[in-house]
Amino acid sequence: MVSNTEIIKNDVFRYKFINQFTKGKILDHKSNCFTSYHSAKILLQNNGTDIYSLMNISDNEFSVRKMKNDGSIIFNDINRKTFKESFDSIISFQNLNQKNIFKKIEFYHNSLKKSGILILSVSNKRKNADGVQRIDEFTIDDLNEKIGSKFNITEIYSQRFIEKYVVNHSAVLSRRVKKSLANILKKMKIIRKIYLKNVKKTVSKYDPYKQYFHKIPDEDFVPKKYKKKDNSLFLILICKKK
Repeated sequence: MVSNTEIIKNDVFRYKFINQFTKGKILDHKSNCFTSYHSAKILLQNNGTDIYSLMNISDNEFSVRKMKNDGSIIFNDINRKTFKESFDSIISFQNLNQKNIFKKIEFYHNSLKKSGILILSVSNKRKNADGVQRIDEFTIDDLNEKIGSKFNITEIYSQRFIEKYVVNHSAVLSRRVKKSLANILKKMKIIRKIYLKNVKKTVSKYDPYKQYFHKIPDEDFVPKKYKKKDNSLFLILICKKK
């Protein structure tokens, strides 16, 4: 199970890392809105001047964030206009699959200025998988073949090697016991008030999955230079428009 917290942490570490490659007017094509503000803040604190956020390339509206002189960030929703050769950099995390890759790569290529930079994050086709290539997975050779006519891949990085949380079984058992006790208490009219006041909030707030999450060390979220032997969950590619 991939939690929202894990997705957010993946993104934050990616943005902090790829910030060294981005500049100017940036299009951030996002598959979710979890980190829209935080990612824009990271990009604006380096060389970014205007951060355009777009969830679907067919959307008629997009948001733009800029940083004022006092360090505050201003936000506007703007009706769509042509993106023809508009951006210095484009960021695309987890948007590509085997069916849409040509359409989206074409969009990125048309939207970038000459010699613009495209930064991609995709799921890696892992060596220990079941042999079936899933629709959202790519190998390096596959990516070179599919985007090579539009972009040169100049650098490749790996991110995330630990696939699953280390399960805290005692936390799971404790949660089950508390939930069972809560279900009994809330049915007993005499102590319903005690349940509502002292038990319900405790049970609803307790989440053992948060205890799993810290088992994945921060170091595993930091992108590392790609090596052929790597078996990472994600690939991050720095690409230059041809």
